[in-house]
Amino acid sequence: MKTVAYDSYQNAFIDLKNGRIDGVFGDTAVVNEWLKTNPQLGVATPKVTDAQYFGTGLGIAVRPDNKALLEKLNGALKAIKADGTYQKISSQWFPE
Repeated sequence: MKTVAYDSYQNAFIDLKNGRIDGVFGDTAVVNEWLKTNPQLGVATPKVTDAQYFGTGLGIAVRPDNKALLEKLNGALKAIKADGTYQKISSQWFPE
C-alpha cells in the first residue's frame, strides 16, 4: 500500500471519485458529509477509533483569565448531555 498526503480533503475525494486513489482516511464527520453527495462510494467498517491515530479526543481551550466563558461552556455542555442533545448531535455527525 502506498500512502499519499493531500493538502485538502476535497483534493483527496476528487482523486478517489476519479479512481486515482483507492481510499481516503479522514475525519468521520468530513467523510460522512462528503458521502451524502457521493452515494456511489461507501465507508469502510469498522470505524477506526484507535488513540494512536486520533488521540484521546477533542477539547476546547479557554484563556485562563476567562473564567466566565469557561463556566458558560461547561454549563452548556452539561445541559446538552443531560437533555440528550449531545447524543443527537453525535449520532448525526459521527454515526456508527
